[in-house]
Amino acid sequence: MLVIDDKRLIYGVRTAGDGALTRLRWEDVDAALAAPDGFVWLHLDASDSRVQQWLATCELLPEDAREILLGSDRHIRIEAGPHGVMGVLGDLHHDFADDPNRIGALRLFFDDRRFVTARRNALRAVDRLRRSVELDRCERRPAPLLVELLHHLSDAFSGTLLETIEELDDVEADVLADRVKDGGAALGRARRTFAHLRRHLGPQRIALAGLLARLPAWASAEDASDLRDAVTRLDAVGHDLELAQERARQLQDERAGRLAEITNRNLYVLSIFTAMFLPMTLVTGVFGMNVGGLPGVGSAHGFIWTMALMAATGAGTFAVLKWARII
Repeated sequence: MLVIDDKRLIYGVRTAGDGALTRLRWEDVDAALAAPDGFVWLHLDASDSRVQQWLATCELLPEDAREILLGSDRHIRIEAGPHGVMGVLGDLHHDFADDPNRIGALRLFFDDRRFVTARRNALRAVDRLRRSVELDRCERRPAPLLVELLHHLSDAFSGTLLETIEELDDVEADVLADRVKDGGAALGRARRTFAHLRRHLGPQRIALAGLLARLPAWASAEDASDLRDAVTRLDAVGHDLELAQERARQLQDERAGRLAEITNRNLYVLSIFTAMFLPMTLVTGVFGMNVGGLPGVGSAHGFIWTMALMAATGAGTFAVLKWARII
């Protein structure tokens, strides 16, 4: 396999008339884009200043496509223009598990034979797409490549969703076992992950649904059907995400209710003890006054009578609480 050590071109391939796949060097990029036939895929590192300069001056790509590929905004969108389809999709970073906020922007442009993608950080789904092309697991044309990319996006989002749901299962087990003091951090982390995934997956589903309604003329009926299936699968992941988010919300409410119940039970016990000892405290307070005429001061059995009085007041308080059905 040809090793290409140029960070500007992360991956570049083209096919000739016989369908053979050829790896591209950076020096071959302009010629490949200008060729009248064959398929070309260029995957660029948009963080490289040399790539930015090339995109700014490359007349082989439409101006609106270059603006998309050079952009820095993270707004998810797909636009079908007169020169092709272009837009921004959300893709997970390779180290998403270490930081749930790390979803990167994959910028793309494609027409009937050219497929150009650009990213600033290593992304998961597009890297899997590169392996699919290498292993000939998808048809080497722009529309099938987009379909394969969407399937990899579904796999990436679904994998992260399932990992987070497993954490949610552990929290639910703790709540059902009344171990509600555990799992608060995990539940909060899961809810943040769900919310962040939904913020990216929701607009992506809307944008792709809009693309289905205005596919370019060169897209075949089979391409449209495959794209519809890929979008449907992404919608299914979005539906599972909504259910998981609702489950996390209900689990948060259940956990809060269990914590409130435990707090109320503890307060109830403390209130009973306070009510039981309040009359006893009154007795000790009275007999603890240092004033003349206090009964029992000169009696040898004064302490015993005082303790008996305290026990009697405690028993009387207990009887009153029982009669009032407070305990």
